Amino acid sequence: MVDNKFVKLVFSFGFCLLAGYFNSLYALPLIPSWFASLKKPDLFLPDSWFFPAGLVLYLLLGLTLYFIWKADTTEPHEKHVCIVLFVFGLILNCVWVYTFFGLRSPFFGLLIIVFLFAILMATMYQTVRVSFGATLLLLPYLLVTFAVAYTNYRIVIMNPSIPFFPI
Repeated sequence: MVDNKFVKLVFSFGFCLLAGYFNSLYALPLIPSWFASLKKPDLFLPDSWFFPAGLVLYLLLGLTLYFIWKADTTEPHEKHVCIVLFVFGLILNCVWVYTFFGLRSPFFGLLIIVFLFAILMATMYQTVRVSFGATLLLLPYLLVTFAVAYTNYRIVIMNPSIPFFPI
């Protein structure tokens, strides 16, 4: 019989990597063309870092979800809230990628990433009560989200000719 924790681990990684795959469908084809044509702030990572950084981030998110899911807690409701917040944040992450890259709308992407940042903060607040390890694993995601939000904001400011909703 397969260990329940192993199934949770595989599902957690698979779920988060599937979100990363979905995001790569919209982002990767536009990085060398549309995204490369945008003015960006000086402190910006090279485009070649997107895929490896994203892969590491989604692997960390998979481990985070696993830590939340397997946590032993006297309050199962708190764990449920953590999972709901985490999944909602991952969905917002996908919506941001689709909006920013798929729809080519940095302005609406900025609005969505503000909500994503808020959900991430709420998730971290909740996970600290369920799994401190999960909270620590969310720290790199928090830093990346903040950096992406700042970059998104600067792209909106530096590219005033891009329509709010180009499609």
